[in-house]
Amino acid sequence: MEDKLLAIDLVVVNGKLVIPKKGIVEADIGIQGESIAEIATPGTISAPSVIDAEGKHIFPGCVEPHYHYGHFNEFYSEVESESKNAALTGITTSVILLDRNISSMEGWNDRIDDPALFMKIQGRGDSIFTASYKLLFPEVIEKSEIVSANDFAYHLFMENMGQIEEIPFYYEELGVSSFKFWTGSPPAGLAKDEIWVLLRKCKELGVLPYAQCRNREIGERAALEAGISNTGDGGIPDPKTVRDASPSFAETLDLQAVLYLAHIAQSPELLIAHVTYRDSVKLIRHYRKDLGLNVQGETCAGWLSLWWPEVGDRLGHIATGVTPQLGFKEDVDHLWDGVRDGDITCIGTDGMVPPREKLPDGRPNRWYRPLPTKERPGLGFSQHDCMFPVVLHTGLERGLSPTTIAEACAYNPAKLLQLHPRKGDIAIGSDADLVFMDLDTRHTVKNSELYSAAPFCPWEGWELSCWPTLTMIRGQVIFENGKQVKERAGRYQPRYP
Repeated sequence: MEDKLLAIDLVVVNGKLVIPKKGIVEADIGIQGESIAEIATPGTISAPSVIDAEGKHIFPGCVEPHYHYGHFNEFYSEVESESKNAALTGITTSVILLDRNISSMEGWNDRIDDPALFMKIQGRGDSIFTASYKLLFPEVIEKSEIVSANDFAYHLFMENMGQIEEIPFYYEELGVSSFKFWTGSPPAGLAKDEIWVLLRKCKELGVLPYAQCRNREIGERAALEAGISNTGDGGIPDPKTVRDASPSFAETLDLQAVLYLAHIAQSPELLIAHVTYRDSVKLIRHYRKDLGLNVQGETCAGWLSLWWPEVGDRLGHIATGVTPQLGFKEDVDHLWDGVRDGDITCIGTDGMVPPREKLPDGRPNRWYRPLPTKERPGLGFSQHDCMFPVVLHTGLERGLSPTTIAEACAYNPAKLLQLHPRKGDIAIGSDADLVFMDLDTRHTVKNSELYSAAPFCPWEGWELSCWPTLTMIRGQVIFENGKQVKERAGRYQPRYP
């Protein structure tokens, strides 16, 4: 830090900066345009505009590595609502999965000439996108920038060999550098030979393979034996039955296969989506520490703060709608150990808005059904609602430092997803994405005060010891004291390793 007067646009004073890999520093931040221009000794920067952060910790804006728009509702409507909520609660950049939710985009159904673009799986009516993303993705970028309140990037979901072969185009022409896949079996998941091809393709290009590990056959067998029907013929499942029919080894079994394939392929990097259970953490640690595989685990706010049976007693059937099912207290303890030890490096949400009864244009929503439902649960709840303050509150209670939380919620996902140094850090040259956090407050979570379109929040009524008071994206104040100051600040972030 240098003691000199600097000519800049905006200075943030009196804040405690939570700087990843360094710690907490008392310093002023000088901002020129959209970027951090200087980090200096307090009182040494002059600027025409000043923001006083007295009493606040300033974190780098969170980089959400895993969110879903438009799974059950109209796509761009959710881009607008959920990006606002993200900015409110400290997520300045969202990396969104584009998969079959493409079918919920306005006007998409009118463009389908070939019914083979979609396939039905297991009689449930789930749409799986099987066509090329070239068809619509450029338009997705353009329209998302019109309505998004925060910055964003996209993962693309790989469901067949045709899409895998197009990875070079998506990377070189559109700046997509992470590609998610499901394990299991076609059509919902890639076969093992297809995973093998994808891993080698990603290695060749230097892009990131992103695996969601859950053995579908094991899960469906367990549900069948528990009397839970995919078609609704099995009656109303109680929460305990649903949890007992979701064995944790369905995750770990397929995780083992993916890790072994990545090890054989000598993958330079691998990200595992929403790690949930204790044995999965142990397996990731083994491949990282003993076999030298650069595998990084991602977990989610819900898995770090909610567990059975307490959550089942409180949320009832709402708790059964999340996939994978929440773990037990011991699973949560192992996940936090993974965050502390560096085996779980990223924290996100895997969030999605449950289906609303009607779409924005008034049409009935085919996905909507009231709870309790006779159909198999699996429509999720939004963990996007207040991810960062929940994780920070819970992590601090467990003795983790603010810096460790900043690394897991901002720095690490930005590095892994090729967004650093623009995102995820408080450093000269980085985007001025900043979140002011009051760590000396008592804030009660109320869904009515959030901007999410979700009808409920799993942390409703929680009293948190922290809450964001200001969110800045590229030097612009977007939210302050819970109120939106600027709309539609979002910009697409192409990613090139």
